[in-house]
Amino acid sequence: MTEGQQLAEALEGYFSRTDNGWFTPFTIAMDGLTAQQAVQVPAPRFNSVWAVVNHVRMCQEIALLWLRRLPVDRKALGAEDDWPPPAAPPTEPAWQAARDKVVRLNKELADYVAGLSDDELDEPCEDGPTRRHVIQGVLAHNSYHTSEIISIRHYLGWWVKES
Repeated sequence: MTEGQQLAEALEGYFSRTDNGWFTPFTIAMDGLTAQQAVQVPAPRFNSVWAVVNHVRMCQEIALLWLRRLPVDRKALGAEDDWPPPAAPPTEPAWQAARDKVVRLNKELADYVAGLSDDELDEPCEDGPTRRHVIQGVLAHNSYHTSEIISIRHYLGWWVKES
């Protein structure tokens, strides 16, 4: 297995597989919430679950553009500050679409990473770190925000139920 394939497996495993052996994946952290719950901000200086989902989606899109050495237009991706707002009003179809999009982007990112050779992983992105560092950053970023969603749910009493 190449390192690109190993990194791709980690991107998917920690994000959406319940058999990853380590912790609750992002997809499970999102499960079981209604749109009204997902948009609730539990306290000052907290985010809503929906805001976190949109942020993770946008950061995955940015990473994919960086890896492909394409320009990034944050405004076109939803927010100049990387935190696109939840849909207003918060409907169930819009919440499901946000959930589907973040999962689809993670899969697209993992598929792209799986095809990178070791030499390509060591190549820098446009004016920045190597592709390897961007991918490792995405893994850490996704893990951080998975924990954030779980913390928000715990704060509100909406415990995550592992399947």
